[in-house]
Amino acid sequence: MKRSTHYFKTMYRRRNVIKEALLAFFLGLSSWPRMLLEVPIRRNFGERYFKFSTAVIITVILALTPISWIEGTRRFYGGSNGSAFLGSYLTWYAYLAYFFYCALQRREEIKRLPGVFDFARFSLSTGLINRFFYEFEINGRRFSVRTIETVLEPSLFFIAGMVLWFSTQPIGFVLLICSIFYSFSYIAAYTEGDNFLMDKIDERICNEELVNAFINDTSPEESRGFNFYGRRPADPDARRQMANLFVADDEIVEAM
Repeated sequence: MKRSTHYFKTMYRRRNVIKEALLAFFLGLSSWPRMLLEVPIRRNFGERYFKFSTAVIITVILALTPISWIEGTRRFYGGSNGSAFLGSYLTWYAYLAYFFYCALQRREEIKRLPGVFDFARFSLSTGLINRFFYEFEINGRRFSVRTIETVLEPSLFFIAGMVLWFSTQPIGFVLLICSIFYSFSYIAAYTEGDNFLMDKIDERICNEELVNAFINDTSPEESRGFNFYGRRPADPDARRQMANLFVADDEIVEAM
């Protein structure tokens, strides 16, 4: 690695700590919320991305949650109403049943996919997006994969969650929360990808412009916006000698 890369990371790599922490929060806690939504609408997951055991755990926990809540309420306040329970949680268990059914399908799909040890399959694949989202149009405009993952897919569940929540169905609140985590986790992933690529581009520009900017004192207009921060020796020969420290020992500095 060129030493000029270290200069870039030291002087130019900006960090928005609050934004990074917020995105890391959603990305770090998104596994279960994303699974709850992705399993019904995507297929052909990577075998390390989709774990059937995790789907079973989610199903069991969510199946027991209303029962535990109602039982705790009954013991504290007394009385119970079976019809009210069914009226509120019928959609809850209907969605859980559909989620588990889809999880069984995803497990069978993975069994039929090419083996990852034969280099035929990315084991962490997030699955194939439903064709509906590729064909969906607004004013004749179709959407990119990035927009689908960060906006369209979570919006489907966000809207459904709002309708169910306003209809006094608790599963609506779950879908609302999951859709928010879904959207922000993909935003975080794309942001990390963008920053990774821009870092590589900026590092290359820094590598290409640092020596010339240091020796010849070029302005940002002449060096694609790059600027050297720091004092320079007055003697041009001393500058050239110092410039040799900016690159690896086996590289030759050729100042223009």
